[in-house]
Amino acid sequence: MDPQELKLYNFIQYRNEMVPVVGIKLQNDYRNHLIQIRHNDHVISIDSKELKPVKLTTKLMSKLGFEECYHSDSRIRYHLSDVAKYDFDLTDSKFLEGLVYCGHYIKCQYLHQLQNLYFILTGEELKILESA
Repeated sequence: MDPQELKLYNFIQYRNEMVPVVGIKLQNDYRNHLIQIRHNDHVISIDSKELKPVKLTTKLMSKLGFEECYHSDSRIRYHLSDVAKYDFDLTDSKFLEGLVYCGHYIKCQYLHQLQNLYFILTGEELKILESA
């Protein structure tokens, strides 16, 4: 995972838990980047090599407020208040998978990528709903 893709409040995986990024310290030598995360109500600094991206899943989409609006043998589409659509391609090609914007697919398979795209398009953070 490239730590330069991260921004504050992105969610990433640390020890099988999804945690938010609350600080980023990129080093000049590009080897020892420190990422500050909120873990168990504490802010801790972790070497970026210990962190993993969170893979987007259908279960996660509902936690993000997306609702399933189409399902076939080859594709599942989710939408979020007509602001964003995301398709999961169920075929081996994965050609039609990603965020759908103006009829084009923007490839993103991880939560932090979707959060960044959503912020760029709307100017708002993509929230994770605790109740979902």
